[in-house]
Amino acid sequence: MPMRLSGLMSGMDTESIISQLVEARKTKVTKAVKAQKSLKFKQDAWKDLNKKIVNLYNKSLTQMRFEGSYVKKVTKVSNSNIVSVITGEGAMNSVQNLEVKELAKSGFLTGGKLQLWDTDKDEAKAGTVTGSTKLSELGYTGDKGTLELKVGDETKRITVDGNSTVSNFVSVLRSAGVNANFDEGNGRIYISSKTSGKDANFELYGVDELGFDALDALKLTYEDKDGKLEAHYTSISTRDNDKTIEDREAARQKSYQQQWEKYRNNRAGLVEGFSSDMIDKLNGQLSSIAGFQLSYDADDGVKLLRGGKTYSLSDIDKETWGESAWDKITIAINKTQSELAEIQKDENASEADKKAALDLEKSLNGWVANEKNLKAVEDNLVTDAKGKVQLDADGKVQLSDDVKKSIKDTADKEVKDANDMLKKLEDMKNNSSEAAIKSEGSDAVILLNGEEYTSEKNTFEINGLTLTVSAKTNGDPVTITTEDDTNGIYDMIKNFFKEYNAVINEMDKYYNADAAKGYDPLTDEEKAAMSDSQIEEWENKIKDAILRKDSTLSTFSGVMKQIMMEGVEVNGKKMYLSNFGIGTLSYFSAPDNERNAYHIDGDPDDENTANNADKLKSMIANDPDTVVSFFTQLSQKLSDKMFDMMKAKEGYSSAMTVYDDKKMQKDYDDYTAKIKDLEKKLADYEDKWYAKFAAMETALAKMQNNASAVTSLLGG
Repeated sequence: MPMRLSGLMSGMDTESIISQLVEARKTKVTKAVKAQKSLKFKQDAWKDLNKKIVNLYNKSLTQMRFEGSYVKKVTKVSNSNIVSVITGEGAMNSVQNLEVKELAKSGFLTGGKLQLWDTDKDEAKAGTVTGSTKLSELGYTGDKGTLELKVGDETKRITVDGNSTVSNFVSVLRSAGVNANFDEGNGRIYISSKTSGKDANFELYGVDELGFDALDALKLTYEDKDGKLEAHYTSISTRDNDKTIEDREAARQKSYQQQWEKYRNNRAGLVEGFSSDMIDKLNGQLSSIAGFQLSYDADDGVKLLRGGKTYSLSDIDKETWGESAWDKITIAINKTQSELAEIQKDENASEADKKAALDLEKSLNGWVANEKNLKAVEDNLVTDAKGKVQLDADGKVQLSDDVKKSIKDTADKEVKDANDMLKKLEDMKNNSSEAAIKSEGSDAVILLNGEEYTSEKNTFEINGLTLTVSAKTNGDPVTITTEDDTNGIYDMIKNFFKEYNAVINEMDKYYNADAAKGYDPLTDEEKAAMSDSQIEEWENKIKDAILRKDSTLSTFSGVMKQIMMEGVEVNGKKMYLSNFGIGTLSYFSAPDNERNAYHIDGDPDDENTANNADKLKSMIANDPDTVVSFFTQLSQKLSDKMFDMMKAKEGYSSAMTVYDDKKMQKDYDDYTAKIKDLEKKLADYEDKWYAKFAAMETALAKMQNNASAVTSLLGG
């Protein structure tokens, strides 16, 4: 930028002169800026209007097109305190009779009030029970006690001891499948089924005496009113225990057989997964303890080499020396693992060697875990002096005497515990000492038209109706009446016209707006000279008139109005909206820009037509087929035409758009480029004049210097 002198030599106000020269040229920039702002106002107006048009198309108009939208039912009940009804699409017009026999309930156990206990004095003591209170502080003196929680058909065992806390116990109950809570304020434990219904009911009982004592300390023992607990214990007490032991031994033997075979079969796959480096290390160990080696080939995998022959790992068990081969591989793996661990501990080993050793050791973890599991199974089986599993004549594993004794002892103990529990129940019954109150979960039972239905909830879905019962009828049946929902259809049509009117009125308002002559968009300089309210008023004047006499607006709204006036043919007869008591107001009575809005005769919300006879509602009630046929056809015609006019036009508009949004955006971007170019030219023009005036000032300065020199020579 040239140096800008301010008339130092000429005495001229160069800034003012240049400013006036530039201002004359600046009008081109200003016009372009104003034109771009005007286009932005137009874009914004169309975006808002287009959103409303598309919303009308997608929602109420789309709903009106389909016959299914007019299939509306409503259900009334004679006693809403007994039942509420949701009417589905498949509901039939009918009058039905309902009796509610039972309501669905959740199983619920209200525990007794917990009490701190002095076991030394065998008496209660003062203090508050909290979630961290231990069972030993509640008077429980035993070691481990076993409980069972049965929810539906699933039973889970719970073990407690003197150190178990109230909170721990409640948490275990929740995990086992029920809702449980300890209310510290009331000092009670509350338990309920997670869902209502008899199938979700629960039972909580002691498996042994200590389990019963734990429940007693927790105040959760309850009277066996329906005999479920007695039946449970009796079934154990009176069973054929020899048969039970035999069945359990067979099941245990089958389980161990499967596990033993599984872990043995895993060996080959685990070795085949070893890397070549691991195979090399194992061979280093095997060379000193076995008469075979392992070979690794990227294609063939791992093989066993012995006596000049090659064996597949899966075939080792078929050889007479197979067991000893696996034993020796195990020894080699154990030694290799120790060797790798030593490398990791070696202070002189490099970090790279330590990491490599660690990675190799990790690759052995699968083998080690498998052998540990195999050993755990074999410890329960018959083995020889060397620890080799002995098979019976059928090639099956055999249970060790210790396992058989454990099974027998467990079964015998269950019978003893069951007999002990039966005595406890008898004592509770005789002494009425139950500390908790239990209510059973039950299903809801109703009679609908004499037919019985049950549900685990208080909700029934029957033939398109969803019934939710809340009280028994007690001999006073409820009448359920399902019929066509005249009001629902009426409201749907009314809502469509409400949305249609809002859109058409806004389009008319834009199109018929007063001209904003003399109002152009404001520049930043112009805004600086005005107040905020003045700016808002000025711009609103422009925005209100931005779509005045717009051809696109005129075409689109004209098509909508034409279709609404055309009517459709129903059963061979041409019908119009007027046949249904729907029409526009007279030209002189309609407010400005609302002359194309439709009003429904008898609409209580419309002050213009509220007093007219309600023809639409009458036709819905008496001739619904005609109503459906007319409005579905009319809506389809309007929908098809709107869709056609909102199709995308290459280079001009996007899909589902009424106006030329793409063209407007391109014009807006072109203005941006044009304004930038004009501003650059204006700046260049300004710089040119500053340069000229600077040159003039420089020339004047030289002239003055020369004149001074001449004067000096002449003795001036």
